[in-house]
Amino acid sequence: MKSLLDESHASFLHAAIYVEAELRIIVAEGFRAGEPEDITVAGRVIKGTYAIDTPEKSRLVEVRFSRPIAWQLVDESFTAGNEYEVREDEFGLQVLTQSRYLDYVLANHGLFKELGRGPGKHYRIWTENEVIDVVACEPPTVEPYEMGK
Repeated sequence: MKSLLDESHASFLHAAIYVEAELRIIVAEGFRAGEPEDITVAGRVIKGTYAIDTPEKSRLVEVRFSRPIAWQLVDESFTAGNEYEVREDEFGLQVLTQSRYLDYVLANHGLFKELGRGPGKHYRIWTENEVIDVVACEPPTVEPYEMGK
């Protein structure tokens, strides 16, 4: 699903807020450092890496879901896609038409369909450190976010 999230080189979760049946995911734009540096990970030196940071000039984007059915936030380090999933890979806000998470929500919390809310869709926001999965009946709104609003 093409959105403002696609305009950033990288993104970082700034906040996840659930208030009054509304889920608000605020994502900060990440920038690549101008100069490479060497880093040490587990005793091994990796040469020529570029740090990614969210400086003051980073834009914020808000993804807002009205009345989501279910959502989860998982550390990106422990998440991997799999062959079972059918998803749009090219966008910052992905729509998955087949996933084990969607299967789980439908099997265990699928009463929303019978109550007339409509079919649920699986949306995913994959940031540098977190993966946010949301099942909702309505697509989210994606807009610029200004602090203090």
